[in-house]
Amino acid sequence: MAGPFEDAAAAYKRGDYESAMRLYRPLADQGDARAQNSLGRMYLRGQGASRDYREAMKWFRRAAALGIPDAQYNLGEIYLREYGVTQDLVEAARWYARAAEQGHVAAQFTLAVLYTIGGGVSKNPQKAAYWFDRAATQGNPDAQVELGILYGTGRGVPKDAVTAYKWLTLGQTYARTNAVRAKAAGSLARLSKDMTPAQIAEAQRQVSEWKAIPAKGGRS
Repeated sequence: MAGPFEDAAAAYKRGDYESAMRLYRPLADQGDARAQNSLGRMYLRGQGASRDYREAMKWFRRAAALGIPDAQYNLGEIYLREYGVTQDLVEAARWYARAAEQGHVAAQFTLAVLYTIGGGVSKNPQKAAYWFDRAATQGNPDAQVELGILYGTGRGVPKDAVTAYKWLTLGQTYARTNAVRAKAAGSLARLSKDMTPAQIAEAQRQVSEWKAIPAKGGRS
């Protein structure tokens, strides 16, 4: 049966932001973490009220403290992308890590990038590979391409052409942008030059049998 939160979510979905905010507000005040995160998102985007980064952060913090991974990810985004605050990569990485540990795929991908470049955390190819793998396993094509490149070069993981080919092919297949698709295609072309037909056939077999695995929590 629908309740107040569902009514608010329905109003938001149909673009009635004033009604959504009016319905979310009392729920958020009463401690509903989902409503708090939703309210924070609306203030962040300027939906139903003027954009207000301070209010957005307030509600995200409340929801994040109650363990909502979306809110933790949103706080990471605020600190990374300077939404009303000075960029703080250490704080961003801290919030991404909390969301990533709960299985939040976008947080896992971004945390992997931060470990790759040493942004807010010490550069660590092994941890980058770990988080790319977690996101890739859930079906994130950006992470699949990056993981394929790592296996192709042996950075952070043992060099493995078959595994590299598998992830690059999956990333190319499910890519959401032309840039990612082109990156995968270029890497595949370079990789396949040094692979045997048997290796390529094995990689293609693994691609055909691959299925995304739902998120699970747990620290690295």
